[in-house]
Amino acid sequence: MPKISAVIITYNEEKYIEQCINSLVDVADEIVVVDSLSTDRTVEICKRLGAKIIEQKFLGYKEQKNFAVQQAEFDYILSLDADEALSAELRNSIIKAKKEWKYDGYRFNRLNNYCGRWMYHTSLYPERKLRLFDKRKGKWGGINPHDRVIMDSDASIGFLKGQLLHWLYDSYEEHLQKINHFTTISANDYYKLGIKPTLRRLLIHPAWRFVHSFFIKTGFLEGMDGLAVSKLLAMQCFLKYYKLRRLYQNDKNKTKGKSPVINRVTIRHGLISSDNIHLRLGFDAKRAFYNHSGLGNYSRNLLNTLTKCYPGTFFSLFSPKTERRIRLQDEEYFTIIEPSGFFSRNFTSLWRTKLIVKDIKKHKIDIYHGLSHELPYGIHKLGIKTVVTVHDLIFIRFPHYFKTTDAFIYRIKLKHACRIADSIVAISQQTKKDLVDFLGVDPNRITIIYQGCNSVFWKDYPAEEHRAIQQKYNLPQRYFLYVGTIEERKNLLTAIRAIYEMGINIPLFVVGRKTDYYHLKILPYIKENNVTHIHFLEGVTNNELPLIYQNAECFIYPSLFEGFGIPLLEALVSGIPVITSKGGCFHEAAGPGSIYVDPQNHVELAEAIQIVCSNPDLKQKMIEQGKEWAVQFSDENIAKNYFNLYRSLFEQ
Repeated sequence: MPKISAVIITYNEEKYIEQCINSLVDVADEIVVVDSLSTDRTVEICKRLGAKIIEQKFLGYKEQKNFAVQQAEFDYILSLDADEALSAELRNSIIKAKKEWKYDGYRFNRLNNYCGRWMYHTSLYPERKLRLFDKRKGKWGGINPHDRVIMDSDASIGFLKGQLLHWLYDSYEEHLQKINHFTTISANDYYKLGIKPTLRRLLIHPAWRFVHSFFIKTGFLEGMDGLAVSKLLAMQCFLKYYKLRRLYQNDKNKTKGKSPVINRVTIRHGLISSDNIHLRLGFDAKRAFYNHSGLGNYSRNLLNTLTKCYPGTFFSLFSPKTERRIRLQDEEYFTIIEPSGFFSRNFTSLWRTKLIVKDIKKHKIDIYHGLSHELPYGIHKLGIKTVVTVHDLIFIRFPHYFKTTDAFIYRIKLKHACRIADSIVAISQQTKKDLVDFLGVDPNRITIIYQGCNSVFWKDYPAEEHRAIQQKYNLPQRYFLYVGTIEERKNLLTAIRAIYEMGINIPLFVVGRKTDYYHLKILPYIKENNVTHIHFLEGVTNNELPLIYQNAECFIYPSLFEGFGIPLLEALVSGIPVITSKGGCFHEAAGPGSIYVDPQNHVELAEAIQIVCSNPDLKQKMIEQGKEWAVQFSDENIAKNYFNLYRSLFEQ
């Protein structure tokens, strides 16, 4: 039977926290309270009731809740706010679910107490909340303060009977104060994510909110209270977008007279200038804005590197959308262009594939760079130069790792891009060889420019930051590290077998997104063999990752195939030894100072691990050679190689 950790975040919650904790007594096997330095009796009450108390300065709603989840001992999390409590029926439902656990997460209805009465109508009921979940399959996300648990795409969700009781507001005055507070938070988060205050959002959304609450959700049955709630919900919706509009107006006023605005997200537009050459560069920015690893990291690193090394230049970034996107460094150097016109805005995939050509022509782009395997159809008719980056041909070499339709589409797009591109960039010799072997591309059309890694990995960090990371993630003095998506091609199971079956007592810490491979192969092996020294870190940020690298004993990466392998470079830059796979591109990335093994031979991998751990002189030599090898992948070299390519195309 699984055990449940109940998790609560608090700040001055003495009024309701006792009833919250008491409702969990028969359900939770552990109660964790993360307190944001309360000044009332909250902590005293929690300690008296036997809860585990952790003090943490407030990080933001979803950030604080994810931090609290990380402090939980058990994988199954029941997350409550301090002003919530489980009804008797819901407690019984959760206890029953523990005995026959069927799903990765469970939803249940939340019933709100508004100004002393339970609201069974308006939009306040029923609120479906997912609060019971496997932390290995989900985490807190959304937009503050309206955070929510986001589960993996393959996660299964069930429903439990009973009510999550919520004491929402004690008075109308409190509701008005919270509206002002929460709409400010929402507007700021929306602004950071690039969400725009359209006329539809300012006028239609609030009106619909009232209609939905008062008429569709039968708020009129609650009398004047139902009318008040519905009107306040509509007002809250309007204020959120009105405050967002003010933020955009303030930003526009700051830059007034400096540059035109394109689609409300453009910051500046201009000409790239280097060595008396003037040109306009355009980039496909979809991956940079929305992919959190792999192709996204490559795109962001390249764009950030170009702005750092050529600070006087300007670039146009084309993206089918900009809402909730990842922010780039030094965005004042970028013009961000998204679809304009009704048809393009509502068929964004078609815009990126074909209709984007009109916008590329409109903005007089001289060179357009497709950063991930594709170029839009018809761009060759514009008379501009084009570049496409090819990362790997894994979907051709190992098609069984992909859906048949996806592999087919990827191949069609890549063949088209290689046929029309003026220059093809391969990120490794291996990728160039595959382009020649599988697609018959003329090798003279291919330029090899290696990838780099994020600038955060090249930094030195003070000792207090190292200690903070070690404490936060409970890192021991010695540990091995694996970073990468947990999928079959990356072959993590061989590393786990090497450490467990060969009796190596140093733990392995794993950072990466989980796929079906984790649930179907990794987790069953760990449970079957009762492996205790394999740890999966959740919620690691990009700024924390270098510190986790730098404190590791060794980096283990037994991948079966890569286009390049950025984690290998991250490890070398971080100053730790690397053990990786023979053949392929691995030697290109990891250099002569690393150790190479058969990735399917766990005994050979274990022997390599033991050699590194028992030989300090060898370890130091590997570190020195690794740092020397990594210099060629510096931001300066990569930016220079790309700009030389752009310049040569322009001069043609």
